[in-house]
Amino acid sequence: MAIKFCKSCKKPMRPTDTHCKTCGKEYKNSPMIIVVIVAAIITICIAAYFFINNKNSGSIDVVDTSVPVNENKPLVSNWILDSDTDPISGINTYAATVQALDFDTKTKVNSEFAVACRSSTGITNVVISATYPVKTDSFTSDGPMARYRMKIDQNEPLTGVARAGGNNTVIILDERQSKAVIDQLKSTSKVLFQMSSVKDTSLTYEADLTGATDTIEKLKTDCISKPAAK
Repeated sequence: MAIKFCKSCKKPMRPTDTHCKTCGKEYKNSPMIIVVIVAAIITICIAAYFFINNKNSGSIDVVDTSVPVNENKPLVSNWILDSDTDPISGINTYAATVQALDFDTKTKVNSEFAVACRSSTGITNVVISATYPVKTDSFTSDGPMARYRMKIDQNEPLTGVARAGGNNTVIILDERQSKAVIDQLKSTSKVLFQMSSVKDTSLTYEADLTGATDTIEKLKTDCISKPAAK
């Protein structure tokens, strides 16, 4: 706000003063001075209003990105649980199965990765199947045997010879071989498995075994808790 001086004693005065406080000379404020003062007051009020609003809106819109958002999304599992009971022996068989894809075309085929358990023994077996009959390696008292090769995630490949069944389209790993496979499985796992067809061509499949640990644990619990009927 500007300062004016008394025309009589030359002492400083406020623009709104009607009398000089030093010599007592009387002054009348012009309308222009009043308008300037009112305009200044309005300008200050408007500036204060926008300052307060901007400060408040800023406190609402600011997001603290230093704290990660915790999203507990459930794993989407491809496993299918199934069970069957032999009508004569009463033995219960439980299986958890994932449909496989052709490794080259990435399309669904008639091939599966499965884990099975029988209530009569409680033994868990890994079973893999092919779209075509596989080449047999040898014959034992258990029947034809076939070779397989399997790789889970980035682990070292697992190889072996196991019993073939289902017109040689299925390979059933024994208890030791199955344990070696299951020990490598985690909540999220990818598996590649390979066999040789009767035409000596490689049959390679892949499967997403997400949720494997929880699924297999449930499979074992069901199998053990329901023994074969006597």
